[in-house]
Amino acid sequence: MFRLKWFQKAIAEATGPIRTVFSVVSGVWKLAVELGVVSGENPVSTIKRPRIDNQRNRFFTKAEAVALLSILKNNSADTHDVALLSLFSGLRIGECLSLTWADINLEEGRIFVKDTKNKRNRHAYITAEIREMLTGRYQRQTKAERIFGRGKPLPLATTTRKQFNQAVNDLGFNDGIIDRRQKLVFHSLRHTFASWLVQMGKPLYTVSRLMGHSSIKMTERYAHLAPETQRAAAMELEGILDKA
Repeated sequence: MFRLKWFQKAIAEATGPIRTVFSVVSGVWKLAVELGVVSGENPVSTIKRPRIDNQRNRFFTKAEAVALLSILKNNSADTHDVALLSLFSGLRIGECLSLTWADINLEEGRIFVKDTKNKRNRHAYITAEIREMLTGRYQRQTKAERIFGRGKPLPLATTTRKQFNQAVNDLGFNDGIIDRRQKLVFHSLRHTFASWLVQMGKPLYTVSRLMGHSSIKMTERYAHLAPETQRAAAMELEGILDKA
């Protein structure tokens, strides 16, 4: 029963039909070996699987962000606050839910982000929106207490995503969209943070550090959002020899 559910899940979530076939064949072969039906090397183990671009390209427009935060505020204050923090800081959902009050420095306007996905600690910065949210949540908690909820981060993340997705569905943001890469999900908030900064002309290196990317190559996916910035930079050389 477990393996049947695994196959059903693999088919439903796989990024492409070809990779789905590879996964199913590989899983069936492993099961057959365990049952003693066949023996030998897995027939697909030496075949290179096609690479598929799973990157999400869509991000929230400013109007969508306003509408989303508005409906979240009415439905769930906690989910609203986590979403707002991610949107204005670029933090992942796990990073948001793991924060304690000891990680907040309101005087310097910084958030210490530790135990990250790539094992590199970094700082995020407190905008006016984040400051207002944190001030509203602070009820003289101890520094060791987490900012969002008292349960374990993983169940909280599941609940937060569920409430977030419900709001997105209520607003119809994903209506008619089949490609999962084009659907707006909680992680799209982090993607929006980076996208807006690049559109405003901020250097990719700066955005990369704020996002906590392990390599600038991960941030280069946003380069196409600032063609005019690149053009303006190149045009700075115009007439430079005449001035000399």
